[in-house]
Amino acid sequence: MDHEDLRNQVLERISLPVGPPSLHPTTSAWQEPPHPTIATVRSAELPTETDIVIIGSGITGCSTAYHLLHDASASAAGLRITVLEARNAVSGATGRNGGHLMSDSDELFAEHVETVGKEQAIEILHFTEANITRLAQLVEELDPADHAAVELRTVTHATGLDADQYEAAKSVAASIKQNVLQRNLGFDVTSKEEAVKKYHFKNVAGASQQAGAAALWPYRLFTAVFSSLLRNFEGRFTLETNTPVTGIHHTGDQSLPYSLETPRGTIRAKKVIHCTNGYSAHLLPRLTGKLWPFKGTMSRQAPGPLFPRVGHHVAWSLVTRGHYDAKSQEFTTGLYYAQQNAQTGDIWVGGESQKVKDLLTHNDSFVSDAAKQNILSILPRIWEDTEPVGDSQVWSGIMGFTSDHLPVVGRLTPNMSGRTGDGEWIAAGFSGHGMDKCWLTGEAVASMAIHGKIPDGFPSCYLVDDERFDRMSAEQGAQGFVSQF
Repeated sequence: MDHEDLRNQVLERISLPVGPPSLHPTTSAWQEPPHPTIATVRSAELPTETDIVIIGSGITGCSTAYHLLHDASASAAGLRITVLEARNAVSGATGRNGGHLMSDSDELFAEHVETVGKEQAIEILHFTEANITRLAQLVEELDPADHAAVELRTVTHATGLDADQYEAAKSVAASIKQNVLQRNLGFDVTSKEEAVKKYHFKNVAGASQQAGAAALWPYRLFTAVFSSLLRNFEGRFTLETNTPVTGIHHTGDQSLPYSLETPRGTIRAKKVIHCTNGYSAHLLPRLTGKLWPFKGTMSRQAPGPLFPRVGHHVAWSLVTRGHYDAKSQEFTTGLYYAQQNAQTGDIWVGGESQKVKDLLTHNDSFVSDAAKQNILSILPRIWEDTEPVGDSQVWSGIMGFTSDHLPVVGRLTPNMSGRTGDGEWIAAGFSGHGMDKCWLTGEAVASMAIHGKIPDGFPSCYLVDDERFDRMSAEQGAQGFVSQF
């Protein structure tokens, strides 16, 4: 009965229209202080024309702009690229997440084998590894000051598991070892005793370990990349912050067929690329119920003097069974994720326990009392030698989940966009785990938009066509949500 009540609530929430990003979001500690030149950058007057508009300035939008501008082919030469951001730069999920560079394709390997086949499951695994490698290379390309500010470090990502999850992880590790011969990351499991000794977990049956993962400061990385794009491509690239798109029209004009309305005026473009993740259905309402917002809770907390400084080589997750209380209508996902700042010792930890109506929403202007109380009491429930609350800060952020748990990438047909024309693309719906997918997804959608080509190694199951689009549904999403958690 509780499962049915939860399914019905989820179905109702994900079927609601999606609004625009809140103009007054909670304050993320990642964005403090704001980047001095990029946070609110925009032209004195909104350009009236451009070649390609990218909507959204997170990691995917940043990557798409980067790859369009660095494309040396004749078809990309001289293209004018404009990124429109509803709020400050990098103010969405990329500037609000856990700061992890780890792959979820290990833990999802068995699920992917079942849903998309072994070949695609292996391709997803290699793709997420390649993303981690490429982002590490991107950091190395930064100037020394930005390189230091990003605080990239290689870590072992340890996931504490309950008894059921531990047995499942052992099976997955054996399957990966049997089926995947070459890889960059290591994945295995360790005993309860080792999980306590090495990773300071408490109340776990054991842990999985992903060697070769990383942790970093995402906001600083992508504002630094935007800064370099503005500097190196002056005259071709503009980043227009605090410029929400309120409407898109296909005018039929052969040279500039798209008209995008904003409070600062109208901009016309040849092509439009949607990198708006959880907000995608706002400008693409036919995505409602297929790709929806999920509000995460994130925090920065001081763990107390007894907890060791291990953030230079360890990051964590905890996975247990989710729980739903029909009386209070509060839902706990059972997933927590954390890293420790290697310099300050602070723990940055996120996870969910709140009413379904506060969880499945596009509004990140508040943190519910239940979510705040839960996250500020989580440290001593996960680790030994931590205190419940030290100096702390809590914020929220909007992720984008899809009904089939796969990203939505590719050209939008009129069936999907609700508009005539074939000049719109999308790269969104990373289901809470975009840091290991978004950079190379941005490269892929840039290639599709300019060359009509899909890069080698890009998982074909991420591509959207009318058949997949029509198959995705709110009912599928609600049932999958209950099963997933």
